[in-house]
Amino acid sequence: MQKSQPTKIDSTPVLIPLLLAAKSCVKEIAAAGERHELSVDEWLILDALSSSDGLTMSQLQQHCVGAASSITRAVDRMVERALVFREVGQADRRQVFVHISTLGDSLYTKFSRELGRVEEQLNQELQDANIDPATLKAVLEKFN
Repeated sequence: MQKSQPTKIDSTPVLIPLLLAAKSCVKEIAAAGERHELSVDEWLILDALSSSDGLTMSQLQQHCVGAASSITRAVDRMVERALVFREVGQADRRQVFVHISTLGDSLYTKFSRELGRVEEQLNQELQDANIDPATLKAVLEKFN
């Protein structure tokens, strides 16, 4: 029996390099997070909350692309550390909103500054390759 050959793709494959780059970024974020006792999911939660006036758990789950149970556990840990707080919705008391606290916002700002080096390196590589960072961001956001 003859082995079938894999189908060749005419375009340049980008999935593997993209995945490897993402893993490298996650590694950098996790290393910085250890210094602040902050997981990658917790940083993503703070990121989502820093630019909003509170989000529901389902909205956070969408932003962080994680399992509902892991996002809930992360928010629980963050509530214990006073990085975020929960508030019952005024219009619908069944809804619970999560908000970033002053302490959480301060930690998010400090942590994001530390990661600025990674962001600058990425932007420089994109500019050197004549790739507009805003265009790449728009393309990547379509996958989220």
